[in-house]
Amino acid sequence: MKSKRILSMMLAIVMVFAMTACAKKVENTGAEEAATPTATEAVTPAATEEATPEPTKEAETIQPVTIEYWHAMSGGPQDELTKLTDKFNAENGKGITVKLVNQGSYDDLSKKLMGSVAAKTLPDMAQVYDSWIINYLDAVVPLDDFVNSDFDNYDDIVESYRNESKEFGKIYTMPFNKSIQLYFYNKTEFDKLGLGAPKTWEDLKNIGKTIYDADKKPALGYDDLAAMFWQLVLQNGSEFIENGEVKFNNAQGIEALNFFLDMYKKGYARVAGEDKYMSGPFGNGDCMAYIGSSAGLSYIKTNGFELGVAPLPAGKAGAVPSAGTNLAMFAQDRNKQLAVWEYMKYLTSADATAEWSIATGYLPVRLSAFQSSAYQTYMKGSEAAQASYAQIDNQYFEGAYKGANEVRSLLSSEVEAAILNGETGEKAVPDIAAKVEAILKK
Repeated sequence: MKSKRILSMMLAIVMVFAMTACAKKVENTGAEEAATPTATEAVTPAATEEATPEPTKEAETIQPVTIEYWHAMSGGPQDELTKLTDKFNAENGKGITVKLVNQGSYDDLSKKLMGSVAAKTLPDMAQVYDSWIINYLDAVVPLDDFVNSDFDNYDDIVESYRNESKEFGKIYTMPFNKSIQLYFYNKTEFDKLGLGAPKTWEDLKNIGKTIYDADKKPALGYDDLAAMFWQLVLQNGSEFIENGEVKFNNAQGIEALNFFLDMYKKGYARVAGEDKYMSGPFGNGDCMAYIGSSAGLSYIKTNGFELGVAPLPAGKAGAVPSAGTNLAMFAQDRNKQLAVWEYMKYLTSADATAEWSIATGYLPVRLSAFQSSAYQTYMKGSEAAQASYAQIDNQYFEGAYKGANEVRSLLSSEVEAAILNGETGEKAVPDIAAKVEAILKK
């Protein structure tokens, strides 16, 4: 009996230890599972609670301020710029006053900006070419933060202008007065001879022959021989200058230049020479067509004939040079930077760029401006505007690089010399390439 009682007590003790061990095992397992829940296990509400969003950054308040804008507009464009600026000054509602300062010609403006960089007396903003600011890029305020946080639709800016504005890796400028090259022709004479505007290089040659045979007059001229050579090389399937290296010294470059040297040799084309611009001899009837800037339309005075305007003829590809300046910010004071940006936004708004273009003949810088009712109405009555818009997707910009201005000057003089001396592309292109390379290596 005593032994049974002892046995019962021993069994009870064993059961207690077993229960205690089981309890500890369940507790540990539960803790491990809670620490590493499975993918299918419900997560507690605390785990799914969203993080508190960062407070929205309040817009910076602009204090009343006057900003200075250096430009090189003259005539009608200066009048329109003044009109737009007066409107901005009256209606911006932030106490911003823009003071326009005309610095004369583009060359004058370029020199004054360069001098003010050294003297640390830069204006708050200015009209610039990228080939200028590459020499003092550190003085230009990048616009990326402004565009990203306070611009309605940057993709609405024409693509080639966007690409130009950020060619240095950041958005250093906003587009302003943009032009494109057009084909201007004596429609009266073309109609008389049964000719239409050319679509291809071969059309140019045929038109040249027809007009020369009938009138003994040239049918083609170029305002900008440097742009001519560059454009023809691109149209013939080659790059011209890329990453600071000459790319046109090849079969495509030689073929392109030969085509047009042949036009000059046969009397189908002429240079501007002492006239400087082809609008003079064209208007006088001494040349039946020429290729020049859309911005030069107002300078054409036709002598008793109807003016025709068309897109440029194309080679293997369509390539049309774009030109014109951009807007750059130099202000270092934060309040002035904010004020400059308000003015830049205004000048590049769809309404303002459409109004500017209708009044001056420059191109809108925004796609929506082309589609605005005001510009569509204007286009219906402007063959030049229609021709410009038709080739907007074929625009290219030459790009900025050290020595760009010297290279362009060299190209113009060397191409003209090749024309006047009756050279071939086989001789002229390698010679020009060697001289350009020497400039690029300085």
